Amino acid sequence: EGRLRRGHPWVYPREVRNPEALAQLSPCLVNVIAADGDVLGVALYNRHSTIAARVLSEHAFIQIDATFFADRLRRCLAYREDFFPEPFYRLVHGEADGLPGLAVDRYGDHLCVQPTAAGLDALLW
Repeated sequence: EGRLRRGHPWVYPREVRNPEALAQLSPCLVNVIAADGDVLGVALYNRHSTIAARVLSEHAFIQIDATFFADRLRRCLAYREDFFPEPFYRLVHGEADGLPGLAVDRYGDHLCVQPTAAGLDALLW
C-alpha cells in the first residue's frame, strides 16, 4: 500500500482484498482503496495477470474514456516533440507516461499501438 501512495502503478494479486468478487468482471476498471478507506486511484484489473491491477489515474471515480486517453496522448506528443526533430519515436512508454500496459510507436503519420494489458484494448477502441 505504501508503494501505491508513493506513485507506484502496480497492485499485485496478494494485495487484492476481494478477488472473488472481481473474478466475474475481470478484466475491468476498479477503484483502488487502501486499508484505511482512502481511495488511491483507478486501475485496470486482471485476475489472470502477475500484475493484478495497473493504476491509470491517482484520482478516484474518474471516467476512463476517449477523452482520458486523448489527454494523455496529447501530453506524450507535446513532450516528445521537444526532443525529436523527426516524427519517428516511441510516443508512449507505458507506466512512464501514465498509461501502464501500453506502448505506442510513431513512424511519421503512422502509429503502432501495442496494448499489453488485458482489457486495455477494449478501452482504447
